[in-house]
Amino acid sequence: MEENKKEKIELIRKSFELKHLKKYKEAIEMLYKALEYDDLAEDNVELLSQIGDLHILLNNYDRAYDEFQKALSINKNHTYSQKRCFDIYYETDHLNKALKLAQKMCEENKTPDNYYNYLKTLIKLEKYSDAMEVFNSLDDAIKLDVDILYLISTISREKKELILKKIIDLDETNLKANLDLAKIEFDRKNYNKAVEYCLNIEEDNPLASYYIGVSEATKHNYNKALEFFTKAIQLDYDEHDFYFDLAKTYIDISWFDEALCALKKSINFSLIKNQLNNLDEKYFLSGWILIKKNEFSKALLNLNSIKQNSKLYPKAQILIQTINLKNMNLAEAKSTLEKYLEQEKENPILLDTLGAVYKELKFYKKAIEIYSKALELYPNSIYYMLELIDLLIDDEDYETALKKIEEFKAKYQKCANIFNSLARIYYRLKDLQKALESLNQCLELDKNTAETYYFKGLVLNDLSRFEEAKSSIYQAIKLNPNVAKYYSQMARSYEGLEEYENAILYTKEAIEIDPNEINFKKQAYNIAIKLGNDSQIKLFQNQLKRSEEILKLKR
Repeated sequence: MEENKKEKIELIRKSFELKHLKKYKEAIEMLYKALEYDDLAEDNVELLSQIGDLHILLNNYDRAYDEFQKALSINKNHTYSQKRCFDIYYETDHLNKALKLAQKMCEENKTPDNYYNYLKTLIKLEKYSDAMEVFNSLDDAIKLDVDILYLISTISREKKELILKKIIDLDETNLKANLDLAKIEFDRKNYNKAVEYCLNIEEDNPLASYYIGVSEATKHNYNKALEFFTKAIQLDYDEHDFYFDLAKTYIDISWFDEALCALKKSINFSLIKNQLNNLDEKYFLSGWILIKKNEFSKALLNLNSIKQNSKLYPKAQILIQTINLKNMNLAEAKSTLEKYLEQEKENPILLDTLGAVYKELKFYKKAIEIYSKALELYPNSIYYMLELIDLLIDDEDYETALKKIEEFKAKYQKCANIFNSLARIYYRLKDLQKALESLNQCLELDKNTAETYYFKGLVLNDLSRFEEAKSSIYQAIKLNPNVAKYYSQMARSYEGLEEYENAILYTKEAIEIDPNEINFKKQAYNIAIKLGNDSQIKLFQNQLKRSEEILKLKR
């Protein structure tokens, strides 16, 4: 007898090990073998309920139900088996059976858990008045159970907020109540209050991180906003689209490549989940960024995906004029946009596009006027402020540009682009040392911008610091190997070091990338003369002559 007991215990132990290894079928076999031993009936009740649990893990609900019923045939008051039978009814949508069983369990044992299941089933059956009647009949102690209170908050619109606050009084860190209260305040745009509830949540939660991210973005704390959006995405299991707000934050700080990547993920999320309510806005922003990146065919694809009945459709048609601008159809773009300006004086995309047209036409004062209007409408826009500053530089109004830069730096201390603008001013004023200092500050904040490395290399070349210039321009080429002027500037560094063989190689690369730029051919011709290579001199002389003839014909 004692030997049988040991063997039975060993089988049960093995079943637990197999369950831990997720070998549920093998675990069931062990427990069935244990049942073969003639032992106490109460022991068999526990074994049968364990077998039932294993069948649930295999999604074999019918088999699980049979095992729990066998347990109940031995002990009709076995609470655990009753509860698991309820769970099976509820999960398999046999709600009337679940309701009947939950009611019976409450009659036999008036516990908060039993009443929770009873109320949960009434609510799922949309019997809200019955649920309220049951709740009102409960003892005060059970009424104050936070799980039951939360269930009632889901069906009581008028008292929802009051009930949720009562839950917080009872349990300050209650996840569901804090999140619901945070959402209520978030929808009211009371972001600070929403964050207070998020901070009550002890565990990492994606929605809490998202709400904090939005709050930080509204305060222009963009680094913190990005940190919390990224955290929300890492914590989320494909339930929410946090990529959209992440993209908008990237746009606010002019990180367009990152914004485009986030928008692509956001669009895919909407399509997979069939959540199409804000898809047009995502297409619109993608089109806007792609135009900035000169990827016009992709931009048109996104803009043409916007439905004609969408509020964004007219704005998309305005944005398409930017492509006319980029394709140098300036007269058409200018004419169309100026007509729209009379009707849509507060349309930011219209202002941005028209400002860009004026900028391309070198109507700097008109462009400054347009971007000033845009900034009045959106005073916290980093993008509009940077555009306005660069236009003031183009218009040679350095004094005003410097004032704007100081205002900007006081507000946004960690924006790299502003130091690039500052470097442009110093460069134009021939203060190369200050220009270099500004570019170094720019690179301290953002080490991934090819154009800044190129500009730094240009300044170093002007200072005859050719070896340092080479190093900086190499970084520019490494980050973006398809820009002709980078190779031309590298050739200048090698020319300064009198390494003409290397210099000629880089000018050839520049010409290959942009064969229409006459200055690259002039540079190659001059280096070939220094090199004393007659065949190279003749080659670039002929290329230069052809380019000059074509230029005369165009004039």
